[in-house]
Amino acid sequence: MGCLALEVWSPAGGKALPSWAGRALPLSWAALLWGFVLLARAAGAQSFGSGGAGTAAADFLEQGVGARAIAMGGAYAAVADDATALYWNVADLTNIRKRSVVLMHSQYLASTFYDYGAYAQNLGRAGAFGLGLQYLNEGSIAETDANFNTIGGLSPYALALSAGYANKVEGLRTLSALNGFSLGLTAKFIRSAILETAQTGAVDVGALSPYYFDDHARFALAAQNLGGALHYEQAFENLPVILKAGSVFEITGRWIASVDAGAPRDDAPYVAAGTEYFFPIIHEWTLAGRLGYNSRTLPGIAGVTGVSAGLGFGHRDLDVDYAIVPYGGLGITNTVSVAFKF
Repeated sequence: MGCLALEVWSPAGGKALPSWAGRALPLSWAALLWGFVLLARAAGAQSFGSGGAGTAAADFLEQGVGARAIAMGGAYAAVADDATALYWNVADLTNIRKRSVVLMHSQYLASTFYDYGAYAQNLGRAGAFGLGLQYLNEGSIAETDANFNTIGGLSPYALALSAGYANKVEGLRTLSALNGFSLGLTAKFIRSAILETAQTGAVDVGALSPYYFDDHARFALAAQNLGGALHYEQAFENLPVILKAGSVFEITGRWIASVDAGAPRDDAPYVAAGTEYFFPIIHEWTLAGRLGYNSRTLPGIAGVTGVSAGLGFGHRDLDVDYAIVPYGGLGITNTVSVAFKF
């Protein structure tokens, strides 16, 4: 197995630092990353960066789901351990212990609201699967004629139905470097309705590493919204393809930190970071405090943007989470989600 080995020594007498500082990292990560880039290009994502701003439709696909993840700035590609894994990184479905249901409601800017619901189940050696629905309602908009006379009303909306599967790679001989990795694939049906209605299909792919550094860290890759485009009567709109790399590090048994880097087709590359700390309360209840930052902010907005915060109350089989995200002068978004584990 090809490896990149790091051996670190302290200046005092050549004594080695803790063993996790020298854990070998497989070179298969380079092959996986290159494969994800080639896959995205083959699916039509030839142009990434700020020069592509405004070149993709169905941007609700990028808005994030789950109050826990949103409070952590969206740095979640290697963190998800419930049914939101279907959205953040399908390979994370293998983190689910048994079954998971997540329901989310987000009161977005103006009269817009955004809902998510998903079910996921781990089947053991047979893998894990998930089913999910995203729904964005943009409220009511007046429809006018060429003279700006109101002639009716519009109720724009968008939705995405997703079905995904992931499994942990085991027992390979030819590609043994992939053993211990989780790989996943999601198929999506996407529909958008404004003046006209359009629909299409797309796929997500994801990878999640085994634990490294004495079981303190994991790494993830994801490529999302590949292959589809919305065909309106007089317009052709690409989907917001995005490539992501993420990591999570367990600082203590109660404290984690995560970092994601993303390259969207329709915007500049961004970095997201988040942290979460758990406080035990009483009778198996815990309180979680969360903070996050995401550099992918709306241009030209005055005021506080890019930061996020939230709280979560958890029990053995239940998590109730809240997140708040400011958008400067445009207002704030409030998100609540409930996760059941059984």
